[in-house]
Amino acid sequence: MAVALGAALPAAAGEEPDDPQFFDHDNVTTCEAAIAAGANFTGDTELGEDIVEGTVTDGKILEIEQVDDSWTITAVIVKGGDGYHVYTQPPFEGREFVSPLNNGGQLPNISHWFVCGEENGEEPTTPPTEPPTEEPTEPPTEEPTEPPTEEPTETPSESPSESPSESPSGSPSESPSGSPSDTPSPSPSEGDDDGGELPDTGGSPAVLLGSALVLLAAGALALRHRFVKP
Repeated sequence: MAVALGAALPAAAGEEPDDPQFFDHDNVTTCEAAIAAGANFTGDTELGEDIVEGTVTDGKILEIEQVDDSWTITAVIVKGGDGYHVYTQPPFEGREFVSPLNNGGQLPNISHWFVCGEENGEEPTTPPTEPPTEEPTEPPTEEPTEPPTEEPTETPSESPSESPSESPSGSPSESPSGSPSDTPSPSPSEGDDDGGELPDTGGSPAVLLGSALVLLAAGALALRHRFVKP
């Protein structure tokens, strides 16, 4: 209670206020807003529950525990009633945090709180890995494989096989035995009224006609010699 009463002086009194800093105006929910309002601390990152855990007792007293040491706590801000406190002096663990007294001199319930901080800036003991001094591999001086100097296989000098030297054995040695030995009998000539046929003399009509003419000429000559006397 003595701390809370002593901290009730305005922060704008011209002197650096003791911890905690007291603000009785506005409302802040971020570290940046608290710094902009005049809070004296660095580190404008709100630390989540994975970094800082808090417990509020009876709704009025806050205690925190840091669970991730890779961050540094720079302020604890507690809002209640008409104002808020900004705690900037360590230690922060094992300590009780309260909001400012209200106008009636009573300690109000904490409406909200948050913790500000910054990530530790320690350099790693050794850099992870240095970049390689050279390129991992140099480009090959030549093409990986040269094209073959010759065609993989030569084309055959000759055709796979020559055509047969001679034509097949030839046409059949002899033509078929020939036309039938006898020609068919001549068509029937015009016959007598009774439809009879003339016998086949075996001679050609032209030969017969020639013979008849010779006989006629010989007969005529004989008759001339008979009637003409010398």
